[in-house]
Amino acid sequence: MPICFKDSWLTIGKHKVSRLSLFSYIMDWALYLAILIGFMIYGSLVPPVYHEFLLEDISLMNSYKPEGMTLVPMPVLILIAVVFPMLQIILCSVLQTNTLHSTRKVWDIFIGMTSLCGAMSIQLMMTCILKNICGLPRPDLISRCDPDYSIDFVSGRLATVDVCQSPDLVLVSEGFRSFPSGHSSTVFCGMILASLNISAKLQIFDSRGVSLKFLLVIIPIMIACFVSCSRISDNRHFLRDVIGGLAIGAGSAIFFYLQYFPWITKLENCGRAYPPRRIGVSVWCNNIGGFWKINDKLDGSYQERCLNDVSIIELIKKVDCEFSIDSTEFIQTDRNIEYFNRLSEKFKHRIFNISNKQRATNTNYV
Repeated sequence: MPICFKDSWLTIGKHKVSRLSLFSYIMDWALYLAILIGFMIYGSLVPPVYHEFLLEDISLMNSYKPEGMTLVPMPVLILIAVVFPMLQIILCSVLQTNTLHSTRKVWDIFIGMTSLCGAMSIQLMMTCILKNICGLPRPDLISRCDPDYSIDFVSGRLATVDVCQSPDLVLVSEGFRSFPSGHSSTVFCGMILASLNISAKLQIFDSRGVSLKFLLVIIPIMIACFVSCSRISDNRHFLRDVIGGLAIGAGSAIFFYLQYFPWITKLENCGRAYPPRRIGVSVWCNNIGGFWKINDKLDGSYQERCLNDVSIIELIKKVDCEFSIDSTEFIQTDRNIEYFNRLSEKFKHRIFNISNKQRATNTNYV
């Protein structure tokens, strides 16, 4: 049996906004930020599992470089992997063709930021957990550890962290967080998301083969490859660590892009985000949830399952013979919410499908 929620609205400036929809996006941000902050603390305070290692292992004898001497220190990583995608999201939305309504531009920026925040939070969570669970040594572990070879040293026998005599416990602990590469997962997350957004906005798969568009799409990926490979040259990671970070970062970016945007081959959409989600109307959209239509002067955007669209009024009339709201009122947020609250109460035990996909056919309902 479908669950139906009664919606209400509030006024923000001159706009009336659905409370349920607003609350759902607030919950998105609260969840993502909680994961980000929580796992930043977790990664800093919780020590990893200290994997056994061989004191004679040449691959672990690389010299240690302080973070400031690496090619891409942490502040630069944040600039590349977070600030650059944020600027790209803003610029791509603002500079897109002027046939788009300002409301659409603002919405695309907000959703782009939401997808970036979500992807970053999940990749950080997976990276921190795997680093601590695996506890694999970095290429510069011996240099960090400064082992005491006089303590029961036997050639060929695996040693534990107990042989380390370095006074810097944080430095030693970080030496056991090799897999996966945090730089790699972070930069690929941000750059893949930026590349997808550019691909969709420039319609790279329009079958015309414009080389400049391809170059703009591939640049973020090239930057991600450079940053990731620098971790190998800086003696921080092995190739396996970089590949693992790449998979986590790219996978998180693609997953969250698809949560908020249609795929990049939907050319007529021009890289626009899905409309604002609507809560409590699943029974009217074949039990899969609906959307709010927003101002958008350019045709081709995703409008399926938008229940405040005048184009579905005829389908509504087939369900509700007493339909008495004119088209002007029907698209107003407050009047539309009032109407569907009454309609949901009237047909509380039935599931309908009055999505925009069904415009040309009869309404299906059970």
